[in-house]
Amino acid sequence: MTPMRQDGDRAEPGWSTHEIEFDGDQVVKRFRSWQRGEPRREWRALTLLAEFAPGLAPIPVSEDIDNEAPTIRMERVPGEPLARQVITGRHLDGIAVALHRLHTCLPAGVLAGVPPMPWLAEGVTSRMRRLASGSRTPPDNDFEVRLAFQTANRWLDQAAAPAGRPAPVFGQSDGNLNNFLWDGEHVRIVDFEDSGRSDRAFELAVLVEHISFWHEAGIDAGLLLDRFALTAGQSARVLFFRQAWAIYWLHVLHKRPDHADVLAEQASRLLALLAR
Repeated sequence: MTPMRQDGDRAEPGWSTHEIEFDGDQVVKRFRSWQRGEPRREWRALTLLAEFAPGLAPIPVSEDIDNEAPTIRMERVPGEPLARQVITGRHLDGIAVALHRLHTCLPAGVLAGVPPMPWLAEGVTSRMRRLASGSRTPPDNDFEVRLAFQTANRWLDQAAAPAGRPAPVFGQSDGNLNNFLWDGEHVRIVDFEDSGRSDRAFELAVLVEHISFWHEAGIDAGLLLDRFALTAGQSARVLFFRQAWAIYWLHVLHKRPDHADVLAEQASRLLALLAR
């Protein structure tokens, strides 16, 4: 899952599955990979949101998604990425409003016809076990990192379906704060290449466990989650998906030597989540 930046010429090197080009008040997104059907997911999301939640996301202009180099042209939306700002309560209110609108905008019959987002289509525990299968032996000299890998492996061995009932929503499924643009009053959302029918608990976990949210922006997860009226069952589901995503980030960060300091923080964060 990678950031879509509508405020610069390129997404960050090393994290991008696409390139962004600007043409006046329009944006052209050129996909570098599409194994998960990213171009089609993005185009479907933009067209649905233009109909059912106008103003929340870029307006689609044209597509060439069946080409050998898929592209989508869309209108440029105003705002600056929240990843670049000191987050306040107004920003968090804006995120909550935008997410609620995104999650609930599609009529039930329309949502039922939207394919599930890739992680939920495969099954989160299956996806995580596959991710962890290549590094079952704790690979780091740091004691807490080793302990985090060992504890994560035990969790994956025992993980079952999360408690509570799913709340079906239309989800963006990418928590990078670069995808949330603030115009001074409202939050708009970009980058829908992993979008699909999802679970609200999963979508909230994707965001609060993203490195841009808790590490770069320094936001406490509870400050956002408290803005949603979650039942006890839904909170249990959020915790389950947060634990899974924290394991995901442990593996991602371990593969990036330039993020050794963040890896240690992630290990500590994961251990705290798994102890809950």
